[in-house]
Amino acid sequence: MKACNVGGRDVLICHTRDGLFALDNTCTHASARMSEGRLRGYRLICPLHGASFDARTGKVLGAPAIRPLACHQLRVLDGMVEVQLGDFAGAT
Repeated sequence: MKACNVGGRDVLICHTRDGLFALDNTCTHASARMSEGRLRGYRLICPLHGASFDARTGKVLGAPAIRPLACHQLRVLDGMVEVQLGDFAGAT
């Protein structure tokens, strides 16, 4: 995982076996930085209360969060990761 600032927004890049994914870096439950948590497979776990999200889609996988993380489109071009901001929360 790698946290970065994109256009003034705190974004987290996650590398899973399914590829790279970009999500908001702030837990929707208690505003903790997701980059300080853990990534287990595709499950992104908040360091504060253990809420978990799917790093591929932002969907909530475990309480106490009830709102998904916003996802952002991502591509790798000439070895550089490019992120397009958007609010694709819980997209499939």
